[in-house]
Amino acid sequence: MSNESPKIEFFADNGIIEVRYFDNPKDHLYRSWKLPEAVAAELIAWWARLMKDNQIAFPLEKKSKSCQFTMYTEKYIEIKSLDCRGRTNMTGWSLPAVVIEKLVVLQKDTVESR
Repeated sequence: MSNESPKIEFFADNGIIEVRYFDNPKDHLYRSWKLPEAVAAELIAWWARLMKDNQIAFPLEKKSKSCQFTMYTEKYIEIKSLDCRGRTNMTGWSLPAVVIEKLVVLQKDTVESR
């Protein structure tokens, strides 16, 4: 494993954000996730609230209107989409925390450029 920080790319298309996570920036292989923009927006809002809390106890579980977020460690976030009754759907993602941090930066840059 390299000491270099991972490379993360985002691509938006028709309400879907594709995330590409490269463990090594020089590598051509990556892990990929596709999230609806609404899920990404909820994830960003939840992460911003979480980062204001100085004392986070794991495991951490929180439900929003359309997602359930779970963290067992500080490195990964489990995300499950919820139906209109608050039950989990079949859709879910397990994202490295560094991806969320980069997504927040991307969102701030997008808002500031408007």
